[in-house]
Amino acid sequence: MKKIYKRTFVRNDNKELLLFGYKKHSESASKQLEITELSKPHMRWNPSREEWVTYSPTRKNRTAFPPKEYCPFCPGAELNFPTEIPFKNFEIAIFPNRWSSFNTHFSNKIMNELPTKNSNGKCEVVVYSDQHLDTISQMPLDRIELLLEAWIDRYNELIIKDDIKYVMPFENRGNECGVTLHHPHGQIYAYPFIPPVITKELNAFKKENFILKFMKSFEEKYYVYKDENVIAAVPPFARYAYEVWIFPKKQLSGPWELNAEEKKSFALALHKVVKGYDSFLGKKCPYIMGLHAAPKLNDKNFHFHAEFYPPLRHRDKPKVLAGSESMAGVFIMDVLPEESAKLLREYMQ
Repeated sequence: MKKIYKRTFVRNDNKELLLFGYKKHSESASKQLEITELSKPHMRWNPSREEWVTYSPTRKNRTAFPPKEYCPFCPGAELNFPTEIPFKNFEIAIFPNRWSSFNTHFSNKIMNELPTKNSNGKCEVVVYSDQHLDTISQMPLDRIELLLEAWIDRYNELIIKDDIKYVMPFENRGNECGVTLHHPHGQIYAYPFIPPVITKELNAFKKENFILKFMKSFEEKYYVYKDENVIAAVPPFARYAYEVWIFPKKQLSGPWELNAEEKKSFALALHKVVKGYDSFLGKKCPYIMGLHAAPKLNDKNFHFHAEFYPPLRHRDKPKVLAGSESMAGVFIMDVLPEESAKLLREYMQ
């Protein structure tokens, strides 16, 4: 396996910019962005749903749909304006989100009628490439492997902090998924609580490992790509027409437990799925992707997997979360998962 270098650069606001690469990064920094006011988000308890809602008013100030020549995620050293990454080049960069939804602070928001808490934690931006149009489908396999290693690094560092209870890397791709910057990137949210969806998954896995339960069906009927280590499949209980999960064949709590061969398999599966989506639609497919891992490094009950949700109901027709989905939480499907799996399999081999 190639040696991986990690550089920690302290910005002008004393926050850390992390650079991951196969080449050692020692370039001097150019002009940096002006220091922005720290986000001080807070949470309010929703008694009807029994869940926390976070409020971060500074998010409305975040950069949205800039021209390519003013992209804040491009290397800034040779441009006529500063960017988040003040260098001529990089491979993968990770830095704090300036308009964070979760950020540990000590300014309390008190409301008499509702329980409130500070939205402590951390939000990071993960920039996949210094090339403005690269995505996972265009990247070489070793770059996706590097991305996986960067995710693992952040899990190992964030998951042990006292103010963080759950870590989730994710990617929103396409205007349909709310993306405001098209440079290839994802995010990492480090929550001060275990999110409701993950809590349900934890409870389900404690009862039985449903991924292992369906393994034979995944391998024979629902797979879209597989090798000796991992499977990408449309789950038989999918809520989106082209939903795909990627998971190791053996139970692992998170990507930090993957061995070298399994990392290559997982990275290749990510590439196959995204490239397959794009081939299927004939354009960059919109999707939401998230890594679902255990809340603790040594948790043996969970089965690590990635989930992809393209917001489509048929080819390029959008799936709108309408009355039943939004108001009742009950998804209505008009495409059978086994049919979707057979269709997508043609594009993801």
